[in-house]
Amino acid sequence: MAANEITDRLILDNQNLVVEELMKHDESLLGSLQNFDDSSEVLEWWLVTPYMAELLKEKGEVILSAHDCYWWGRTTSGQALYMDGVIQEIAEQMR
Repeated sequence: MAANEITDRLILDNQNLVVEELMKHDESLLGSLQNFDDSSEVLEWWLVTPYMAELLKEKGEVILSAHDCYWWGRTTSGQALYMDGVIQEIAEQMR
């Protein structure tokens, strides 16, 4: 699967405001973060499929799992999703 197909099918929507509001009202969500440490600076939150969450988690990406949803904590910004190095790696892995 090509990188742009991955972003079209497995990354559903930008949800910065949703995640920020959830965290503002429920600090216990911090315990639901996977692959998060003090050096992680999440710039964007993206709603992803459960399958994509697993692929990203395997690559060491920040994942928030709560309320039967999965969000990817993207630590880069300013370029198309399909251009992210981690998305390129996943696309290569899926070929």
